Amino acid sequence: MKKYKIDLSRYTPVGAETRDQLTIMLAALVISALWSLKLPFVIIRELNGLKSCLEAGMNIYVDSFSRLIGSAFYGFYIIALVSAGLAVWNYASHRQGSRADYLMRRLPDRWEYHRRCLAVPLAGILISLGLALVLRLLYGALYWNMFDEITRGLEDPERFLRSEDFTVYHRGWLYR
Repeated sequence: MKKYKIDLSRYTPVGAETRDQLTIMLAALVISALWSLKLPFVIIRELNGLKSCLEAGMNIYVDSFSRLIGSAFYGFYIIALVSAGLAVWNYASHRQGSRADYLMRRLPDRWEYHRRCLAVPLAGILISLGLALVLRLLYGALYWNMFDEITRGLEDPERFLRSEDFTVYHRGWLYR
């Protein structure tokens, strides 16, 4: 059986280290995913606090999901911005020394130049924003499933998400 191997050097500028770009991108994605793992713990802590206060008969406010997110997904957004900078750097690298950009524009495949400059950065942007979206949906499902389970049987569970009726703020909680 023949092994198929994708030649990734076709997707980076001539002379650039393909493995280095992909390794840095993968490491940044892993670090961002690990950083976002703090969010489920925050969600569980907040909603367990709501559960214990409801069992004690207290009326309490808990932060909505959009407020709990905080900086959980900043790493993915930073990767997208850095990837855009990588595209600019890839284009600039063709202009160094012998000006390979002139040669790249004369190749029979007119998209070769742009493919080499934009493939890895666009993949980084799409993967990072896609992963952020998937994780946000998963964490949101966790939040709303736990919130529904805790407030099941109550007449107006959304009142625990509103803040206008509450006056005292203490350690992330607002009390009436």
